[in-house]
Amino acid sequence: MIKILLKDRTTGKNILWANAEFGAKEIQPEEIFLIKPRREKIREEQKQRTRDRAEIFTPPEICKLQNDLFVDEKNWQEFIGAKFLEITCGEAPYIAGRYNVVTGATIAFENRGGILDRKLQIIARETKTFHDLKNFLLRAVKSVYGYEFQGDNLFLARKNIFETVAEFLTEKTPAKEFKKILAEVAEIISWNFWQMDGLTNSPPFTEEKNLFGGANCLIKDWSTGEIFEFAELLRGGRR
Repeated sequence: MIKILLKDRTTGKNILWANAEFGAKEIQPEEIFLIKPRREKIREEQKQRTRDRAEIFTPPEICKLQNDLFVDEKNWQEFIGAKFLEITCGEAPYIAGRYNVVTGATIAFENRGGILDRKLQIIARETKTFHDLKNFLLRAVKSVYGYEFQGDNLFLARKNIFETVAEFLTEKTPAKEFKKILAEVAEIISWNFWQMDGLTNSPPFTEEKNLFGGANCLIKDWSTGEIFEFAELLRGGRR
């Protein structure tokens, strides 16, 4: 799964480190032990990343308060498929709140406030069969998106979402289905959470610097299977 979670779907290569230490170097599977959450980085490195990339993480209670404005449990089936995008997502706390990104403390499933968390909580409560649970689960994962410049953060975001789903499926999924579903989830995540310079809509360090042109990042429309440029959304060509 690691190789899938490191895949950059726009370039066909691995995502880049895109940080002060490794620059434009691709992240290799054997290097993921070097990736640490912000809370584990030394204070000076945290300050540097804040200066360089305005990296400041939001506490989970704030994420939950804001996300509560969008949760519609009355029309829960529609809510499961509703699309959400977390810009400059960091470790994606607005999507999946497995842990407190500031302190590192684990958060119990029922207390998590990410958008995907809320969708999974509803699915656990409302579905009665594994068939329905699986279908709504995949719909929920396909509905959440995010982009991030720094590759170590992006990998952590992808890993966070993947492990959220894996934990959810444990004890709910037949053994023969477990790995198959997780492989599909990993592919979805590798498309829906991508590496991008938000000022150019292109992968980091891309020479093309046109706001609506150049090597724009690609995303996937799961309803049609069509691949298109993210910049089309900004031009109003997609919904």
